[in-house]
Amino acid sequence: MRGLYAIVDTDSLARRGLDPTAFAEAILDARPAAIQLRDKRGGAARTLSLLRAIQPLAARAGVPLFANDRADLAVLARCDGVHVGQDDLPVRAVRRLAEAAGASLRVGLSTHTRAQLEAALQEPLDYVAIGPIFATSSKERPDAVVGLDALASLSALVEQTRPGLPVVAIGGISLERAREVGARCSAAAIIAALLPEQGGPRALDEVNARARALKEALAPAAAPAAPPGGGG
Repeated sequence: MRGLYAIVDTDSLARRGLDPTAFAEAILDARPAAIQLRDKRGGAARTLSLLRAIQPLAARAGVPLFANDRADLAVLARCDGVHVGQDDLPVRAVRRLAEAAGASLRVGLSTHTRAQLEAALQEPLDYVAIGPIFATSSKERPDAVVGLDALASLSALVEQTRPGLPVVAIGGISLERAREVGARCSAAAIIAALLPEQGGPRALDEVNARARALKEALAPAAAPAAPPGGGG
């Protein structure tokens, strides 16, 4: 996993009158590293319906789809994975649930302190999230800000302990900050920086453009190779 981990946050979209499925489709056109549905206030039926609507779009784009919190709904919607927090179903329980259903789920876990990260690295994870890197308005009771220096230090700890395990930064990451964040981790989870300035017929075009810009800032394309023969 490398680059943009796009989050479809239904609360943020509702405030702008945007449809979550159409929003997801605009992002998927940019081919992010992953996409997640975050439906904190929706009931199970609505969340499942949205996951089932987005799943074929993500599959067609070749982008893994993660459900937020709900491993059961991730299995039912045939998602690629689930992202859980410190107060959600433990990672090993998620694994057992998926195995009992004959499914295979990739699992990511949020951490907010070094102690939480150290504990997470003992779990059978597919990626670990660290944050909030900057102040964020997407949570009602946000944890203390981690900052860039600590992100670099914690990413180094992950590489020493679990080489190759992706580190996903989360929290307050804007386009202007994306490049320096991307230099310190594998990917960045983004909510607000994907949202258009306002609604209207061009809103989804703006979403797509933002997704492309963030993807490039977080994981810049390799510089083109020099032409053969050298200069004269």
